[in-house]
Amino acid sequence: MSTFPQPPTGPGGEFRPDYTPQPWYHENQPTQGSIAADFPPPAPPIGCRVCGAHPVAPVTVRAHQGLLLAMRWQRIDGPLCSLCGIALVRQLTTKTLWQGWWGPMSLVAGAPYALLSNLAAYRQIRRLEPPLPAPGRPQANPGKPVLKRPLAYVALIPLCWAIWVLTHMIT
Repeated sequence: MSTFPQPPTGPGGEFRPDYTPQPWYHENQPTQGSIAADFPPPAPPIGCRVCGAHPVAPVTVRAHQGLLLAMRWQRIDGPLCSLCGIALVRQLTTKTLWQGWWGPMSLVAGAPYALLSNLAAYRQIRRLEPPLPAPGRPQANPGKPVLKRPLAYVALIPLCWAIWVLTHMIT
């Protein structure tokens, strides 16, 4: 059975602060045929991709930018804690609300899909318990809710235009 290497100590047995631990798993690999070789190595703990906190949810957050004749998508996926996830959902949803409606296909399909996808991700993130932060890594600030951000209301311009066009086509 392998043991962890002990850190070197000073003359009085105290821990030396200049010691940097060496990875013991490279030098103590199990040999072929041993019981330890039959089991895979333990998976590293996975935390939030932004801050390393736990618990996390595997979500995908999207943003959509509608251009006159084209569309552009942005997608961020991975495990996110509740604070970083809410911050990312709010940021990309606001971005979609002010940039996502400026093309004909974006108005019909692109932006609504991104917004509904972000709503599903937000619901999944809200179910998480408060995160336990990883030491030395700052968490994201969720900031203001989406409807308290001025850029979110830019979406009303193309939506009002689309409603005006549809009503004039009908009448």
